[in-house]
Amino acid sequence: MSKRKTRSEKIESGYRLQNFVLKTSERASVKDREEFGYLASEYVVKDLVKTLIYTVVIVGLLIVAKMKLG
Repeated sequence: MSKRKTRSEKIESGYRLQNFVLKTSERASVKDREEFGYLASEYVVKDLVKTLIYTVVIVGLLIVAKMKLG
């Protein structure tokens, strides 16, 4: 025969399951932050540098065109 759980055992088991789910989701969010956080900042910096370079080139071309034509 299998042992039947009492009401308090069922409640305790439920709390353990809820706690496990919370810890699992917390670990997943920490892992995502650790694995992908540096990538996000790295890509942002690369994108900003690229944008800055293109902006300097375009502004330089506009200044040269204004001097030649103007």
